Amino acid sequence: MKRYGAWIAFLLLLAIIVGQSVAIATDKGNVKIHRTAVFDTIRKGYEAQFAIRGKKLSSETMYQKLSPYFTDNFLQVFIDENSDDAKGTGTYLLTNTAPFSFTSETKMIYDQEHGLLYVYEHLKDKAIYEVVSLQQMEGTWKLAGYHSNKILLAEIQALEKEQKENG
Repeated sequence: MKRYGAWIAFLLLLAIIVGQSVAIATDKGNVKIHRTAVFDTIRKGYEAQFAIRGKKLSSETMYQKLSPYFTDNFLQVFIDENSDDAKGTGTYLLTNTAPFSFTSETKMIYDQEHGLLYVYEHLKDKAIYEVVSLQQMEGTWKLAGYHSNKILLAEIQALEKEQKENG
């Protein structure tokens, strides 16, 4: 009889472990964020955009070079502003170099409702906040937006407040 009890306990424990594993794997709110991978994406996106500045490239070539790092929507804005017809406008979506120090001063906060990861830093020398938003597409983070302002975006402030309240 003790043998059956041990087996039943073992099977129950196994069922609990498997059940938790499946729940974690299928939970849409469980987004894996690896700081170094996100920073690497931001750096490479900036480098890719900088590498094509001032070059007369077709929209297809620009798309090929930038699509590994930018969402389609963000990339379309870039291509529209820098197509052959609009060359010379000097309009680019990002600054020459990534605005972050990529240290503990560079913060990240995830907006689960909108599926956006905000990476931001207060640049004291310029007295502004630089913000890059990223979206996960097919398991890869891609640049989805850029913002610079003296005041931190209201969305980020709300997320920070919520995070503090929830511990």
